[in-house]
Amino acid sequence: MKNNESINKIEDFLQSYWNGKQKLWKAFWLMGFVVQIIFSFFLLFVLYIGFSLGLTWSIKIFIFLISMIYTIWIYVSIWNCAYNVKNKLWGHVSRTIVILNIVFLILVYTGILSFDNTNSPKFMTDDNLSMILNK
Repeated sequence: MKNNESINKIEDFLQSYWNGKQKLWKAFWLMGFVVQIIFSFFLLFVLYIGFSLGLTWSIKIFIFLISMIYTIWIYVSIWNCAYNVKNKLWGHVSRTIVILNIVFLILVYTGILSFDNTNSPKFMTDDNLSMILNK
């Protein structure tokens, strides 16, 4: 019974962000920044353990799915909490940041935007596209 109460508290906590009941600064800075850094270190640790055990593809898929669930949750949470501020300008700014992040993710996952070894962005050009298609 006590375990069920803990699950309900976690669920209520996560839903309060998802439903836009929290302050924007909590959604953006705490959950979207601080927790994301901690979560990223946890996923890197899981990746390290997975690679040590020889679980290369399965661990990559697991990390991708977990990170996508978190990403969707935090973007929806920031979007829904955007106007829980005194100055509505911050709501517009936070929603713009969410839109730009979604566009960035789409560009990266489709391969239109990639990064080389120097971490400088490299856009898909006609030359690169024709080289890929001709392989």
